[in-house]
Amino acid sequence: MKKSPLSKLVVLTTISVVCFLLGNCVQQLVWTGTTAQLASVPVSAASHQWVNTLQPTFPQVQIRVQPPVTNGTNIDSDLIQQWLGDRSPEVFLTFDDGPSAEATVQILDVLQRHNIKATFFVLGSNVIRLPDVVQRIVAEGHELALHSHTHPNFLTLTREQKEAEIAQSLSLLHWYFPDLRIRWFRPPYGKYDQEVVDIAHDYGMCIAMFNEISTDNTSSAGEIARVVLKSRGKIMVFHDGQWPPLGRLSEPEAQLVAGLNRSVGIAQGQGAKFMTLSDYFGHFCP
Repeated sequence: MKKSPLSKLVVLTTISVVCFLLGNCVQQLVWTGTTAQLASVPVSAASHQWVNTLQPTFPQVQIRVQPPVTNGTNIDSDLIQQWLGDRSPEVFLTFDDGPSAEATVQILDVLQRHNIKATFFVLGSNVIRLPDVVQRIVAEGHELALHSHTHPNFLTLTREQKEAEIAQSLSLLHWYFPDLRIRWFRPPYGKYDQEVVDIAHDYGMCIAMFNEISTDNTSSAGEIARVVLKSRGKIMVFHDGQWPPLGRLSEPEAQLVAGLNRSVGIAQGQGAKFMTLSDYFGHFCP
């Protein structure tokens, strides 16, 4: 006896629902196992309350503290002016707010084609979503640096909140890369005070600022290319993060990728030397 189209539809719907529920169960089991694996003690008694507000955005991870910086120099406007100039061949591409599954991956493709190394200032909230992209950043020889966990304005936070943002996101990176030195911290919006400097130094990092910030959220590929071709002696800031994730390359990101692809090879041919921050400034933050 043949089943009617309606009966077939009911059967298919039932199968789909069962598969969906089973998938969710499996996903929950995997996530529960991951959480149990990462569970640990809080950052400190002072930071515990603020750290809890970050849950369940990402599981707590064991704090691995880098040796503090006791004789370091931050990359601030004075140091940049002293060591870099318009005639300097060095160029530093830095990317904030990532990683993203779309922009970061395509940027890495461009950099790989031209054998260029860059510095990626990542957010902890994006790292835990896309550890595979972060692993590719490290595997291909780029520098991994910290940009906080949730991208707050640090001037609006208490000391405990500042410490929690830095300590938890830094520890997250060390969970994935236990032996990797994270040397640089760039505060979101470039806003910080002496308290932020002190906390960063306590956790083994120096502040890393810039002397060229792009308007890549509104720039065309041609405008981005022109900026890159005039980038001698510049620590340049671009953005490769999405929140909330779009699941596709946004138009500004597409322009950024196209602009980089159009210009970095030409810049190299004109004598530009693309470097990571630690390639040039590492000795300032031992």
